[in-house]
Amino acid sequence: MSVPTEADWGDYQADLDQNDAHKLFAGRTNQEMVPHFHSNVIERTSELRWMPEVPFRYYVLGFRDYVMASQFEECEAANAASCFIRLVLEKLEKQPSYILPVMPELLPAIRHVAMNQASFEASEDIYGNFQEKLGRIEVLYDTLGGS
Repeated sequence: MSVPTEADWGDYQADLDQNDAHKLFAGRTNQEMVPHFHSNVIERTSELRWMPEVPFRYYVLGFRDYVMASQFEECEAANAASCFIRLVLEKLEKQPSYILPVMPELLPAIRHVAMNQASFEASEDIYGNFQEKLGRIEVLYDTLGGS
């Protein structure tokens, strides 16, 4: 998958959230985005949430790689893991066409995060139960025709 083109971003200027995402992400590789995820993973997740389909699919794979690399700033592991698993669940619930094509590439990472919640220092009291979220993700994925 290559860096999304301007055409892939569509009419991003018409939407404030998409315009903000475009300003930061457009034309950058996933590797170039790593420092931006480090600086504020919660904001980067919000920007991913509002992207058009093609840029979303590209950059969510970069987000996956960021989470799996586990090179977090102090206290950011829990936020990164939670943001990742919640974003996947939200897309399956609200915009499945955005995420279904890349789910086979995301599932191993989602399962890893869910099964290793403690290693991300993500307290269930604060972040909820990742294995329960994984269960919802797998049911939705199967229901939507995933394999």
